[in-house]
Amino acid sequence: MVRKYNNVFVTGDTHLGDVVFNYEDKLVDAIKQDNFDAIIFGGDTFDSWRGGSIKDILAKYDQLFKFLQKLKSKVVFIRGNHDPHIDVLKRLGFSVRKRFKYIGSLGERVKVVHGHEFDDTCKRWEFFIKRIAYIENKINQCLTKVDNETFIRFMNLIKLNKIDLQRVLSSFRERVNNYRNTDAFLFGHTHLPMTEELGKVKFYNWGGWQKDFGSNPHFIIHKDGKFSNIDIK
Repeated sequence: MVRKYNNVFVTGDTHLGDVVFNYEDKLVDAIKQDNFDAIIFGGDTFDSWRGGSIKDILAKYDQLFKFLQKLKSKVVFIRGNHDPHIDVLKRLGFSVRKRFKYIGSLGERVKVVHGHEFDDTCKRWEFFIKRIAYIENKINQCLTKVDNETFIRFMNLIKLNKIDLQRVLSSFRERVNNYRNTDAFLFGHTHLPMTEELGKVKFYNWGGWQKDFGSNPHFIIHKDGKFSNIDIK
């Protein structure tokens, strides 16, 4: 049964374990600002390039996960293409989904996905995701010996995950007729916040929860039938 919510908090692409995630306190504060009916993390929750094991990442962000555990009946994690380890959150009592549907207070039908499903380049490499996760853990053993500033410069030079937002939107356009029972799509993956309307369907991208591609951390609030894409400065 699809549940009805009046006040929903949505963000994603936190990439916990990545050196550019430095906004744990602001994330907690953003969630604390209101009594949300649902709190949705839209995928790519983890990134083990720099965080060591998932156990290490959970320990590093202990404040965040202890806070979320108090609200876990409201919290939903969507599986992204960087989330081979996300099932560990099931063992902590959190809901983990491939996608999430709900109905807003005015009857609007909302679907939340990570967005990699519409990135054909990503789909072509899906077979290798588990193998890449293994390689990430091995590379991490070397990268933890490199200072953060050097690592960030290095990653900017070899950035492989810069997604073409227009390519993803084009894929949405091709498939939009398949989602006639959806009024709003919330997605991430591109790390680029946006709002667009295709036909009668509205699309909102939350960007990400780190400074990436020149954008500040963002989140979406869906309250009283209205969507707001909010910039954390």
